[in-house]
Amino acid sequence: MKPFLLIAAIVILGVSLLPPPAHAELNLDKEVLVIPDTHDIKPYVWNVSRSPKGILLELGPCSHCKDTFILNIRGIHQVKQEDLHVFVTDYRLSTFAHIRPSVTDQGYSFQYSPPADGVYRFEVVFRTATGWVDLRKDLKLAKSGNLSRDAGDYGYEATVTPYPKMVYADHVGTFVYHLEYKGSPLNDLERADGSDIQVAGWDENLDDFVYMTPKQNLGGPDIGVSIVFTRAGKHRVFGEFRHRGAVHHIDSDINILQEPLQVRPPFPDTPSEG
Repeated sequence: MKPFLLIAAIVILGVSLLPPPAHAELNLDKEVLVIPDTHDIKPYVWNVSRSPKGILLELGPCSHCKDTFILNIRGIHQVKQEDLHVFVTDYRLSTFAHIRPSVTDQGYSFQYSPPADGVYRFEVVFRTATGWVDLRKDLKLAKSGNLSRDAGDYGYEATVTPYPKMVYADHVGTFVYHLEYKGSPLNDLERADGSDIQVAGWDENLDDFVYMTPKQNLGGPDIGVSIVFTRAGKHRVFGEFRHRGAVHHIDSDINILQEPLQVRPPFPDTPSEG
């Protein structure tokens, strides 16, 4: 795992929360974090069209610029810069980057420094009037010589708790991130793109990609992100939050289950009339 990523412990708790101690004061002005019903999937399904026909992604390294990539999207009138995201991982899901490209005379461009030789998955995601579009491309890249160790995550701790304890495919799973800095709850998150945290994840085969943000943004220390995964199996989910002007990352492994089929018991034999 890349050293700068925080390893989030997954703590399995019950759906019901413990009551506050007797001496605690109830703050009626504070918004309460809501955990949605697991069957209420419509508000939490990522409305995305994956590699739609007629839209072409052009993506590759700049021939004369180190660690620079040029991106163009053909077949659509215009993609606004503020609606465009690039997510990067490798086939071991051991690294993660969330990049916002900039506009150049060649199209869009962005910087990325591969931490090792290998094949990298690029998910190019943008919002349209009718929903999201996800275009993907794999590139074989050599390790960059411009890697630097980022010490900005030291002192931060994160715990990720799933609700319910067992999350099924095609059901709502809510993941509550509890963030602390130097042992104290982190209450002053800085929003990025209007959200306390942004979450992206893949299954282990890189087939099921999802990008979600919270419905509630309370500033921390607890943030709930509700997600509907469409495939059962192991997933790695990467969270990204901003504090004191710096971006920090959390990664956690989640096992999504296949809901068991409901088998009706056979009808009892009807006794014959004698």
